[in-house]
Amino acid sequence: MSETGAFVVAGRSLDLSTGEAAFSYRLGDDEFTERLVLDPVLLGSGPAPAALDAALDLVHLVMGTSYYKLAAPGRVVVERPVTAAQLAVARAAYTDGLGEFAAVNRLPVPHRVEFDAEVREPGQPVEPGGRGALLPVGGGKDSALALVVIPDGTALAVNPTGAQRDVARAAGVPLVEVRRRLDPLLAERTAQGGLNGHVPVTAINSAIATLVAVLGGFDPVVFANERSADEETLTVDGASVNHQYSKSYAFERLFTAAAAEVGTGYFSLTRQLSELATVAAVAALPLRGDILSCNRSYTQKHMGIGGQAEQRWCLHCDKCLFTFLCFAVFLPPAEAEEMFGGNPLADPSLADGFRRLWATEKPFDCVGERAESAAAMAHLAASRSWGSQPVVRLLGAEAADAAQVTDATVARFLPPRGEHGIPARYLESLRRVLEASRSAVP
Repeated sequence: MSETGAFVVAGRSLDLSTGEAAFSYRLGDDEFTERLVLDPVLLGSGPAPAALDAALDLVHLVMGTSYYKLAAPGRVVVERPVTAAQLAVARAAYTDGLGEFAAVNRLPVPHRVEFDAEVREPGQPVEPGGRGALLPVGGGKDSALALVVIPDGTALAVNPTGAQRDVARAAGVPLVEVRRRLDPLLAERTAQGGLNGHVPVTAINSAIATLVAVLGGFDPVVFANERSADEETLTVDGASVNHQYSKSYAFERLFTAAAAEVGTGYFSLTRQLSELATVAAVAALPLRGDILSCNRSYTQKHMGIGGQAEQRWCLHCDKCLFTFLCFAVFLPPAEAEEMFGGNPLADPSLADGFRRLWATEKPFDCVGERAESAAAMAHLAASRSWGSQPVVRLLGAEAADAAQVTDATVARFLPPRGEHGIPARYLESLRRVLEASRSAVP
């Protein structure tokens, strides 16, 4: 396999005595090595070697997107043989998963990548682990709902922050921690002019979670990605670009097939839910005060080893504005302000930020569907408690017009709908939690 003009997925290793895994890549004359430091609780068992190898391969493949993007050569050479399911995940991660990166850097969209890899047959099926579900958490509303629906699960935090620890502690579930150590050369080459941009973080965390599941005997791996992840962020020359692609159902189905080869189930618990439906449930839970969905709080100073800076809602970023808007539908102003530490709907200077939530080009962020944002603002405009807020007065009529195009209302976003891969036992548990929260629905 020629490496000329290619990004190379090279060697990888795992030292079970220290809990450190290393993943190497080559791009031009540079070699990069990213490391994972695994929680010591994962190191006592003896996982099946074939399953462990396959899980390491998945991590190796998708984690490489962080280094590939420096030059985005359009060709990837994989030195180890991989299965067809693993290769399908890799293709998705480097193409649609880098769609936003390509659009921002004015590269052709869709981003096309040629893979040079030997395809092997998967190993013999592996028996699932017996320690229960593994729930990767980010610290926000989605994590909170999943932890309540599956209270006997174990939470997983990659590069843990206070917000992730807080929501796990509030839910009363154990937390497994894994740390990523990016190769310092990545930042150096980026500063020297290398390309930069969004990578499919959920794909990377899904692979890491699969590795943790194999090492720790967990099954299944349960994410909490709503159906809004299927909506494109914008369209470029007729091609969809989706900031949340690796949270989408299309990606979930690909990853489910690869995870099955290592004996691990994989699905999104909230796939049928809108963002508003998730918020309706979480607004009725005591741990709503322990969540954080502010992307400005997840910066390198918080993500780095030893980072101790306090995390809080900034109330200015797109994620904060969207999350506040949704919770305002189900909480009176005083309770919402207490929860968030402020009220962005009282600040007219933020009107354009809210307006972007239903614009043709949504923010490159994990926000909901355009129609549900418009429906939420229109709902507030018609409410007695929120209708006098400055931003609501400014945008209420505009939002109502936008919502009317699709006949969108808050009530229509609350019932579950759409395809999913949720096993029956978890679907029933989710149904019970949603029914218990119905008293919070306006």
